[in-house]
Amino acid sequence: MAGTADNVSISELKAEIERLSRELDQASSEKIQSAQLGLVLLEEKSSLQLRCDELESLYENTKHELDITQEALMKLDSTQKVTTQSGIDQENALLNESAAMESSLTLQIIELEGETKQ
Repeated sequence: MAGTADNVSISELKAEIERLSRELDQASSEKIQSAQLGLVLLEEKSSLQLRCDELESLYENTKHELDITQEALMKLDSTQKVTTQSGIDQENALLNESAAMESSLTLQIIELEGETKQ
């Protein structure tokens, strides 16, 4: 009977060894798969970081262009206001000159009419 108990123990041990070997193979396979996934994630992270850097650079360039454009717009607005005011001033001066000339001519007409009646 001792021989049978030893056989059962040996067969149980062999079965246990096979089970542990399968678990070890599975664990090794999972470890390799995890490592491969980790590499894929690192590559994705690197790619995303590069894209992020590109977008940050594009943002900074665009922001700089916006600042330059806003400054140019302010200068243009200022120039336009000065030009408009200058045009208004010139128009007012011409109107005043025209009114003064009209007044002068009206006076001359009145004087000439007065002279002709005498």
